[in-house]
Amino acid sequence: MESPPKVSTRMKWKGNCDFMLSMIGYGVGLGNIWRFPYLCALNGGAVFLIPYAVFMVLLGFPIAFLELTIGQYSGKSCFDVWDICPALRGLGLSATGLSAVCSIYYNTILAWMLYFMINSFTSPLPWTTCNNWWNTESSYFLKSLANNMSIDQDHTNTSKAYTAIEEFWNHNVLRMSGGIDELGSIQWHLVVALAVAWFIIYLCLFKGVESVGRVVYVTATLPFILITIILIKAATLPGSINGLKFYLIPDFSKLGELQVWLQAGMQLFYSMGIGWGSFMTMASYNKFDNNLLRDTIIYCFVGEGTSVYAGFAVFAILGYMSHLTGLEVADLVRSGPGLIFITYPEALASLPIPQLWAVLFLLMVLMVAVDSMFVTVEVCATTFTDMFNITSWKKRSVLTAVMCAIMFLVSLIYATNGGIYVFQLVDWYMSSVTMYIITVLECLVIGWIYGAERYYNDIEQMLGRRPPIIFKILWKFVTPTIIFSVLIMTLTQYQLPTLGYYKYPPVASVFGWIIALSTALPIPIWMIKEIYSREGTLMERIKSSFRPNSKWGPVKDYVEPTMESEF
Repeated sequence: MESPPKVSTRMKWKGNCDFMLSMIGYGVGLGNIWRFPYLCALNGGAVFLIPYAVFMVLLGFPIAFLELTIGQYSGKSCFDVWDICPALRGLGLSATGLSAVCSIYYNTILAWMLYFMINSFTSPLPWTTCNNWWNTESSYFLKSLANNMSIDQDHTNTSKAYTAIEEFWNHNVLRMSGGIDELGSIQWHLVVALAVAWFIIYLCLFKGVESVGRVVYVTATLPFILITIILIKAATLPGSINGLKFYLIPDFSKLGELQVWLQAGMQLFYSMGIGWGSFMTMASYNKFDNNLLRDTIIYCFVGEGTSVYAGFAVFAILGYMSHLTGLEVADLVRSGPGLIFITYPEALASLPIPQLWAVLFLLMVLMVAVDSMFVTVEVCATTFTDMFNITSWKKRSVLTAVMCAIMFLVSLIYATNGGIYVFQLVDWYMSSVTMYIITVLECLVIGWIYGAERYYNDIEQMLGRRPPIIFKILWKFVTPTIIFSVLIMTLTQYQLPTLGYYKYPPVASVFGWIIALSTALPIPIWMIKEIYSREGTLMERIKSSFRPNSKWGPVKDYVEPTMESEF
């Protein structure tokens, strides 16, 4: 007697719009705002879009489609989806680990933004004056710099002078120590901000994708509105056109530089979020026949198009700052937290009603960070929900609460005096290896071990038609070759990070690589465990551990989950 068809007891998106907004919110991350425009300016302006587009077609798009289809077809988390190749189930644990580290990282930024936003309602803004307890004698403000060019000479060429916003950031928000070897004490204003930030995330996730699907209608659309408002205002400011020229005017000679292509490939990984388990997890909540080819195209165009669009707002403001200070735009360009916590607030503080513009900007960045966190935290929650077969809404909410509490406790290291140094080290190393390994192995599994032709049959069963033949070529040959090349070049050119004038000690690289490799360790460990647990000769064990197990297959049906009815 045949067993009844497999029934999914997991929740589903209420509609495709919920899924797409969640994915777009995930794709439009902080890297689109604080890293992509910087890389464009550094690597030939608009010319940088050429290698970026090439990598999008040959790397980003095929990997995104692969991860989305395998998640939707199986209806499983990024851990259980590896029933397709049990020996590589460690890929799911590695992806979950990456998402957990990223969640802690993102929530720290969210806490900083909350603290900044609270201070944005004061008049005058605390980073526009130099007579506060955190200021030094050499502190100066942008307006004084604009009115007295001798101050420009004195303060931009020495390492001891800082602007008022830099001192607010360094001595008030971070209260930073002298180095990573001086962690110091817990800063309670950041602890409170972290607690509030994690509570916000929990409230948005305690019902899983159902609650996320409601919130993203605000959090995924509001950033576009706020970016547009800021861009319109920035475009009316004197000097903005010079910033836009710096951003857009192409330098075609850069196309011959290997470093430009490497930067484009690395940025694509960071901005798209492939290899983190997010695509598999979110697609697993889709209807079985949802059109993923269409959704992948929309995601790539909207997500990466936002990077270009945000660059206009960034460089229009930088052009305005150049006009105020007399400095070149190239001297004002920053990447990372320095852009959103120093450069932008400093420029907006010189506008009429600076509190309004500061709040609008910080709200925009806050929404971007929250959207990304929804998905990364949901990856962790879904993995553990599926691992422990949790179908009750009450148990799921408790699991999410415990998970958020644990990550809050881990994030307390960032709330110390030396937390920013640890933060920068984690940012530098956390995904330097693992995401490349994960995506290469995904291609090898689908292209060769499971078989591209076999997988095409699965997709046809799900979508009603076979995907274009180009995906088979990319998955088997082109994409894994490119990823492996980027990985090798990344490893050979890796250097210690810096933080302003601070240089990390050589021992920091040891801790950095421990961070980098820790998320990759589950892959070989699980492979050894899986092979060892099988029966037969060594070769028979290896072969059987790489074959799909009896649990692999399509989701046959869907019923309302118990967590919905209990609520």
